[in-house]
Amino acid sequence: MPTRNIRLAIYNLWTNQYTYFILIGFIVGICAGFSNLIFHFLYNTISSSLIVPLAEKNIVIFGTIIGGVILFFVQHISKRDDILGYKFHRFIHNVSQGSGLISIKETIVKSFSQVISLGFGGSVGQEGPMAQLGGSIGSILGQRIRIKKTDLKIFIACGIAGAIAATFNAPITGVLFVEEVTLLRNIKIRSFLPVVISAATATVVAGFYSSEDNIFYNVDFLLFSYNELFIYALMGVAIGLSSSFFTKLHFSIEKKFENTFTDQKIRPLVGGILLGLIAFIPFGIGLDVLGNGHETIRKAFSHEYGLWIVLAILLVKPIATSITLSSGWPGGIFAPAIFLGALCGYLFGFGVETIFYSDFVNPGDLSISYAIVGMGTFLAAMTQAPLTSIFFIFELTETYQSVLPIMVSSVIGTSIYKLIIGRSFEACYLKNENIELAQNEESHILSNMKVSEIMRRDVVTIPEKMPLGKFIEFLPTTQLTTFPLIDEDDNLSGIISVQDYRGWVLDEELRDVVIMKDLASTNVNTVTPEESMLEVLRHWDKGDILPVVSRPGSKKIIGFLSRRDALIAYNKALNEESSEN
Repeated sequence: MPTRNIRLAIYNLWTNQYTYFILIGFIVGICAGFSNLIFHFLYNTISSSLIVPLAEKNIVIFGTIIGGVILFFVQHISKRDDILGYKFHRFIHNVSQGSGLISIKETIVKSFSQVISLGFGGSVGQEGPMAQLGGSIGSILGQRIRIKKTDLKIFIACGIAGAIAATFNAPITGVLFVEEVTLLRNIKIRSFLPVVISAATATVVAGFYSSEDNIFYNVDFLLFSYNELFIYALMGVAIGLSSSFFTKLHFSIEKKFENTFTDQKIRPLVGGILLGLIAFIPFGIGLDVLGNGHETIRKAFSHEYGLWIVLAILLVKPIATSITLSSGWPGGIFAPAIFLGALCGYLFGFGVETIFYSDFVNPGDLSISYAIVGMGTFLAAMTQAPLTSIFFIFELTETYQSVLPIMVSSVIGTSIYKLIIGRSFEACYLKNENIELAQNEESHILSNMKVSEIMRRDVVTIPEKMPLGKFIEFLPTTQLTTFPLIDEDDNLSGIISVQDYRGWVLDEELRDVVIMKDLASTNVNTVTPEESMLEVLRHWDKGDILPVVSRPGSKKIIGFLSRRDALIAYNKALNEESSEN
């Protein structure tokens, strides 16, 4: 009897939902942690074995050109225009409102291109690539074990949190990144546990095998009094303006790239040449703006730069980053934002130190404190994620004293950026591509409903040359009131609804004269199986059905979508959503 009870307890534990989610978090966290290590090893190896030796000879341009050539061939071989460039916004949209399905091939190609971008001197960060890699790992694992779609998002969330946590040794930041930055606000309480476990596991795995030093540890944060918070508030205003300027500059440069180099395939080559030319800027300025910028921040914190050099680097870095992303070199905006925030804060702090505290501190000591707060403020402004940024700085520096200044500065900086730009950096990209993110529960449910899940395959079509009389005889055999019309080649040629034929059915004299093509509307909206119901509803203007075609632009009907079926599916999804809360 005791043995039976033990077995029953083990079985109940194994089949328990929370046990299932714990295992998800643990497995995905391990995978995310090791993928982080492999990713860093690859691009650090490329950088140390090629870019660093070329930098010592002042011929980095050869390395950046090689990087551009490789990325050129990656795009050429993949035959996809969306494989390169800043695509983190697309990833956010897919995770937040799309299916979340990511292929192994796409993951490998994008990860390789991102390794090349970072390894060959691209002025970008690794958080975007790592978040995509982690999310892709979660998606692939979820697809392999054939979980339901609602749980697939949990796998993806675990992968993202684990990847970010492992990258920065910041598990809390990884969790908050999922919530604020990737817009997974639909995650329920039951999903929170595996995300936390994944972030913690990935951090342990990466920390256990990684030997990289954190340049922000053991930094003495100076805060003389709470009156100084007013100065930090002013810095928030300054960085809010600076981050807004960077965003406007970036999209201006990107537009120039699009207008000047209409062929996307050559943009990586052009980017490689321009980055190489930037490297020639004297006094080490050009070299220090390339890469993720960690070494440059370390030099600034060690007071190895003069103020004019810091200012020059601060002016050149936005240009280098914009060229990198605009030319198709993939990467993230986290590192550039941290870089620019650190230098903005450093200069601001030096001014405060000189004016108010020159008799109380050693030259440059106060600048470091303002640089730390500047990092978080710039990041918070551009991502519109102040909570993530606050905890990021706290975990990065391990100093509690920095929390209050970063809270004040980041909230103000975020507000200023919001007033000027209107949305986050990623959301600006989505706006430029006419993509809107759903924010309420209804929109979220609709965005997760795919046409392929609701459509009917037994489509009823009407020949466009069918006489009105035969059509009237046909109507009693079906409950539908809207029908797609097809031509002699079975191609969609129009659609006819009850509003179109209602006034003609009583006119017996015209039944043999009028054909359906004469009554139908030729302006037909079609949908594809991969579209979400949120997208469909935006152009569903009339009729009870919408024809479904295999791909955009196709005229071959593979099914139809009815309003009744869509409403039933929505109510079902709404009930399932409510039961999970």
